[in-house]
Formats: sequence, structure tokens, C-alpha cells
Amino acid sequence: MKLRFATRLGSVSRAVAAAALLALAGCASSPTVDESGLRINDPYERVNRGTHAFNKGADRVVLRPVAQVYDAVTPGLVQFLIRNALNHLELPRDFANHLLQGDAERAGATFLRFGVNTLVGAGGLLDPATAFELPKDDADFGMTLTKWGLGEGIYYEIPLLGPSTVRHTAGRVVDIAFAPTTYLGNPVFGAVVQGVRITEARASNFDAIDSVLYESADSYASSRSIYLQSRRRFVGDSTPENEPAPDIFAE
Repeated sequence: MKLRFATRLGSVSRAVAAAALLALAGCASSPTVDESGLRINDPYERVNRGTHAFNKGADRVVLRPVAQVYDAVTPGLVQFLIRNALNHLELPRDFANHLLQGDAERAGATFLRFGVNTLVGAGGLLDPATAFELPKDDADFGMTLTKWGLGEGIYYEIPLLGPSTVRHTAGRVVDIAFAPTTYLGNPVFGAVVQGVRITEARASNFDAIDSVLYESADSYASSRSIYLQSRRRFVGDSTPENEPAPDIFAE
């Protein structure tokens, strides 16, 4: 048991070190300003647009129809339970990142939430913790890197995963190390959980995603803008290079 714990701890430590190096390596480039005044760092836009076209095609052919079927055949109560279970599996990640950010209060609340929903909420299928004023407080390693002062780096699209930045991708590496499914010894189960997570997210945001991908004049620019703005709000990134450009024509 001690050997297994030490091995897991070593894996997390290596993931943290690799993520920090990746984030640092991707920060040295200059942002530009798009038509809406949003500062972006997209030096590989031509390649990214090709990846975006691939992702859009994959959504149209696979993910969108699967999400439609999932929403049509899965009862609302079952969807509710699935969302609770997926949120519950994120709590170890939230807890670890609150600790890494030095926020013991939020880490403690997340720990209590995990305990309550595990013991009283049928292993996380129900959410009594929210009624006990212990709401979910999301935190990931991308946010932690932001708190540590690392810039977001360049923007790019990842095949099948969509928009990201160097910092966000580095954070994903560590968050995988924090995920309970990583240690269950069955990669198939982890892949199934991830597939359900993606499908549920697509179904829950069906109209909004359709609006961006299929109704906007430039789906690449729209998705990039929405992603960067929402991601910066989430991680609390208020560095000057990510603030909207001033309107030089304003009175």
C-alpha cells in the first residue's frame, strides 16, 4: 500500500513539474487584438483553423447526433444523477488545487462536500451537500498555474478536444493525475467516463454550441473568443495582456 501511494505521489509530482515547464515554454510570444478588442495569442491560426474544421466535422457526424440520442432516450432524472456523479468525480481535483493555491478554507469545504455526498448522497449520485451550504467550488491546475503567475501562452485547438491554451493544456495533464479514474486500474472505464462527460456537456449546451458552430459567420473566431473570455473569467486571469483593448474612439 505504501509503495502504491508513493508511486502515485511520484506520478503527480512529475505531472506537476512537466506541466509547469510546458506552461513556461509556451508563454514567450506576443498577443494581438481581434476585431472585438479581445487580446489573443494565436500565431498558428492557419493550422488551428484546419483543426477547427476537423473538430466541427467530428461534431456534426458523431458528437452532435450522439448527444441528441442521449438527450432523447435518457430520462431527466438519470441525466441529473449522471451530472451529479461526474461533478463528484471532480472533487479530488478541486480539493488538490485549492490546497496548491494555498486556500485551506475552500479545500476544507470541498473535502466536506465530498464526504457528505459520498456518505449521504448515495456515493455522489445525489447532492445533499449543496443544501448544507457546501456548493461545488471548481478549481483546476490551469487556475493554479494562473495563481502562481504563469501566463496562458498561445491559443490552439486540440483535435477532438477543442480550444485550449498552453497553460490550460498543462493544467489538464496534472488534473488527469488527480482524477480518481486514473487509479482504478482500468483505462477502459476511464475512457467511458470521459466519453459520458463529453456527451453530457454537449447535450446540456446543445443550442449554445450549435449557435457558435453552425450559425455564426466565423465559427473559429467565435469559439476562440468565447473560450478565451470564459476561461480567463474562470481562472481569474486579469493580467494586462488579457484585458480588452481600450477604445481609442471613446470620448
